[in-house]
Amino acid sequence: MAPKQADKKNQNKKAAQQNPSKKQVQDKVASKKSKSAKSNKSRPSGPAKLCCSFLLGTFLLFGLTGGLIGFDTYRAGGKFENSHTGQLLKQAGLLPAVEDAWTCTLKHSARGFKWAEENVPVYYQQTSKVVGPYVEFSIDFSKILWNGTKKGFANVKLLVEQKTPVVVDFIEQYAPGLPKKVGDFACSSWTAVSTFTVNTFNQSCEFFKTKVFVGQLSPENLGKAYNSTQQAAAQYYSWFHDQVDFYAKAK
Repeated sequence: MAPKQADKKNQNKKAAQQNPSKKQVQDKVASKKSKSAKSNKSRPSGPAKLCCSFLLGTFLLFGLTGGLIGFDTYRAGGKFENSHTGQLLKQAGLLPAVEDAWTCTLKHSARGFKWAEENVPVYYQQTSKVVGPYVEFSIDFSKILWNGTKKGFANVKLLVEQKTPVVVDFIEQYAPGLPKKVGDFACSSWTAVSTFTVNTFNQSCEFFKTKVFVGQLSPENLGKAYNSTQQAAAQYYSWFHDQVDFYAKAK
């Protein structure tokens, strides 16, 4: 029995030496399977994803509603009663009940907003890891497709350049002077179209410069308006974040 086992071992060694690529492929497949198993364990399950998506959508909806009403309150000097929404509810006699409900909503919305600030980046990173390979594959495939399209256009262009003299000579035999007339007409048409396009572009630029972007729409005034808008947005964001911190800590 011992000589037979030694012969089998020698045969296995010879086969492994003759087929090293097969062993490498098997090792790669095993490593990929282990990596995919680890990634599947680290990913959240389907119901957990749906629950998190629903909670995130709910928090975003409440946050958007709270932001709009908060902006209305901010414009009214920070008092809900003086805002347009508060005045409308006061006339309808619903202001006290709505204020209680609104305070409770603000508390939960602020806590949800804080939760989203902490957890949304985590889910975003997990989604990026899952979708990343597909995005890379799409980019690589698009590059390959674009390179193939460019090669196709280059081949068509080369074919046209090679066959154009033959076609011109053939037409010249049966219609002398026709290719020259067609070429002259094409050149004159292209020159006319180019001149018209350039003139139209220059006239449009001059029109917008002298008739449109003047007065309140001048570049200086637009720049000032943009800067003031940035400042107002920064102030409102700071105020909104302070309100979120306040209501998130309220009991």
